Amino acid sequence: MFEIFSYWIFIWFILYYINFIKYNPLFILLCGYIFTFFELIYLSKTKISNYNFIKFIIINIIIKFLPILLIIKIPIKINLIDIYISIYLFIIYYLFIIIIYKKSPYYYYINMINTYIEDDNKYKSYISIMYDYIYNI
Repeated sequence: MFEIFSYWIFIWFILYYINFIKYNPLFILLCGYIFTFFELIYLSKTKISNYNFIKFIIINIIIKFLPILLIIKIPIKINLIDIYISIYLFIIYYLFIIIIYKKSPYYYYINMINTYIEDDNKYKSYISIMYDYIYNI
């Protein structure tokens, strides 16, 4: 679960939204949303199944787009400390993956994208597994 940076961002959003932490994750959510937009373009040019394409969109709406909408309603703007915290979180994530898993985050990113394209369960994320379970009920 800790291999995907979007989950780290989503956890940060939850902690911020319940007022557990004061640093606004909007900057990193917007960066993640832009990154996801390019992933979406890439996936649309591959042989991804309609099911997996829609699943990718729904999952990213839940973990990126909805948090952005919820935070934008709060009248707090992004400040420089929020950007610094975003950068620090990414550095911590990167070091965590290299030290704990002994792999590059790029490895997990490529495997996650290929899971959507090839419909392979080997590197399926927890959210993707939950989506499949709910869909098949």
